[in-house]
Amino acid sequence: MLTIYLIRHGEVHNPQGIIYGHLPGYGLSEKGRQQLARAAGLLRERGPFAALYASPLQRAQESARILGEHLGLDLATEPLIAETGVEGYQGKPFSALPHPYITEEPLVPGIECAASIRARFLDWAGVMLARHPGGNILAVSHRDPIGVCLLHWQGKGLDELPGLPIDPGGVYAVHLETAGRAAQVEAVG
Repeated sequence: MLTIYLIRHGEVHNPQGIIYGHLPGYGLSEKGRQQLARAAGLLRERGPFAALYASPLQRAQESARILGEHLGLDLATEPLIAETGVEGYQGKPFSALPHPYITEEPLVPGIECAASIRARFLDWAGVMLARHPGGNILAVSHRDPIGVCLLHWQGKGLDELPGLPIDPGGVYAVHLETAGRAAQVEAVG
């Protein structure tokens, strides 16, 4: 069994309040850095960890570097755990998003669907199961990809995604038997 600790990146400095998606230049706020230092403290007692992976986006990379500094881990970049594709809405205010904006199938133009998010994340989890059998790893990702997969692993529907509490700097342990099946999912801290 593999345990993946999914960590949402810390709060982002976004004074314009826009949908930043995959746009460059959106790093952590001071509060975001503090959130990741707190997460590192929670994780310290759960180690040791075989590896630290992060989405290639700036906010996830900065978050992972904080974890790596606190936990003595090198960072590996992983595109499969990147943010939801929202190319049709980047740079617009959050109020521009349709509700719901993530649907199971590709119904909303310009937004990646849950089936796509889940498929790439589960592909990555399958590789991790083979690479780190019986180990513990860390993965810094984003709210929606983490939420889509947590719901899948818990056998819950996508309709629960909007209300799912996945706070910046939040840590979620997923004990995997196979990429598609979790033995247990828990919020840490």
